[in-house]
Parts: sequence; structure tokens; C-alpha cells
Amino acid sequence: MTKKTTIIPITLPTPFDVGPVNCVLLKGDAVTLVDSGAKTEESRSILISSLKEYGLTFKDLDQYICTHYHPDHAGLSKEIQDFGIPVLMLQEAVPYVSVDREFTEWTESFYMNLYDAFGVPSSLGRIELLKLRKYRTFSNPFTPDILPAPGDAVSGHDGFVFLKTPGHAPDHLSLYSEGEGILIGGDVLLPHISSNALLEPPSMHRADRPKTLLQYRETLQYLLTLNLEKVYPGHGEAFTNAHDLIRKRLHDHNDRAKALEHLLSDQPLTVFELCARLFPKLYEKQLALVVSEVVGHLDLLESEGRVSVDEKKETFYYRRTGVVR
Repeated sequence: MTKKTTIIPITLPTPFDVGPVNCVLLKGDAVTLVDSGAKTEESRSILISSLKEYGLTFKDLDQYICTHYHPDHAGLSKEIQDFGIPVLMLQEAVPYVSVDREFTEWTESFYMNLYDAFGVPSSLGRIELLKLRKYRTFSNPFTPDILPAPGDAVSGHDGFVFLKTPGHAPDHLSLYSEGEGILIGGDVLLPHISSNALLEPPSMHRADRPKTLLQYRETLQYLLTLNLEKVYPGHGEAFTNAHDLIRKRLHDHNDRAKALEHLLSDQPLTVFELCARLFPKLYEKQLALVVSEVVGHLDLLESEGRVSVDEKKETFYYRRTGVVR
């Protein structure tokens, strides 16, 4: 007889603006940890003491699953792996978490070229690059041991399967039990803030960047088809109104796109100019997040024929088309 899985959230501090992150301990026929927090002494200490409350150490885990490569979720992955615990992530995570040198250089070049094309001053672009390098220090490089495919069963947890849920990150996975209506969702759906569809580089040396907000909206539409009774998010408390929240997130995307559209006129504007107008108090402090937000909604408007984009001297300019939707 299989053992029903007990779900135990563990909240850890992070050094990031997003605040605390949730890991999840699963106790069933297997003992599984989902996510591990940032690589800080405080986070490590609290995670170890939290496991100890249930009579566990890292060595007692049967497997460790990481929802995506961001350091607030993946920071202690290497340390857990060093205890001989198999690490599971989607295939898309490998170049990010292994910190492949060629891929890292490609990523930095991608961002700097993209910022140039978006009209970002070079001084601000360099600051964002330094922030990215600092961000990476909160996770040690590692290579996942097992690369599950979407739909594969989660070993030791009857009824749970892996889902591919990209948009916030290209490698994002979730765990789902259709019978119980439970989603262990990482950052795919958060109760208190909208997950930013962050700009990401394409595969090595491909020219076209992924349109991550459009990708994320496809993920949200997919989640609407699932039985979601309870969601355990990567940040914030577990919640039960998932379908209502998804519809709100999709509606909010449309409202933000409309606000952005109203800033445009016959006079073309760069992404950076739109960032400064839409987020006048944030665009310098959190430029990478703001650029992702603005570009994602420009992609949405462009997909609906409501904006057009022209390239002049390697800089992109956006203008409103006048198409009504």
C-alpha cells in the first residue's frame, strides 16, 4: 500500500527584494525536498534546523527537486547533491545551473546587446551586468542527476507528476496531483504579486529572444484547465482560489498592456523611454525587472497588432498602430 504524501512548507529568508522563499518537504513513500533557498548561512541554518524538527538531515532525503534555476530557489542545491542526494530538474535548467562558461559569456553578451537595442544607457547596462554576476553568487554550480520529462511520475509520491510551466523561467517545473488538486508551483503562480516573465537569452547563438510573457500566459491558460484545489507557492502562503487568481493575472496583463499602449503615439519611443514613463520611481533601481515587464507587454501588444516596431541604427522604436481590440 502506498503512503499518502504529507506536504510540509518550510520558509527561508533571502537577501533579495522578493523576500522569504518557500521550500516544500514531501513525506510519502519517499522523502523529497523541493527547492532549497539561497546560498546564505542564515538560510542554510534554518533549513537544517527545520529538517531536524522532523528527524531528518540532508542525508535522509531520497531526492531533491528544484523548480527552477533562480538562486532564491536553487542556492543550496550543490550542497544537498554533495551528500549523494539525486537532483532533479528539467533539461532546460542545465546550462543555467552548470554555469557553462560559453553559455555565461553568451548570456552576458545577449543582455548587453539587448539593452543597447532597447536604448538603455551603457552605464546602466553595465550596472545590471554587475548585479547579475552578484546574483549568481548565491548559488553554486552543479549538474542535475535526473532530467524528468513533463508528465513523468514523481517517484515515491503517488499521483504526483511533473509539469513544465515556463514563463517566469525557461526551466520552470511544478509538481501536480490531479486527484488531490494540489500544485506545488514554485513561482508559476504567487498569491500576493504577479510573477515577472523575465527576459531570457535564447539557445546558444540563436537570434530571436523568447517572448516570455506570451509563454507565461500560455502556461496560465494551461493551468486553468487543471483541477487546482490548493497551490503551494514559492513565496507567500498556500492558497485555494487558483482559477480566480489566474484570471486576475491575465486581466492585469491586459490592463498593463493598455496603459503602455496609451503612452505611445505617432512619436516612436524606445523601451528605455517607456520604462522611465511607466515606472518613473523604479526604472533605475530595478532596471532589469522593469525592462522585462515593459518588453513583455510590448510583445503582447505586438502579437495583437496594436504596436509596431522599427529598427533604426540598431535601436528598436515602438509606436501605436491604432488597431482597436
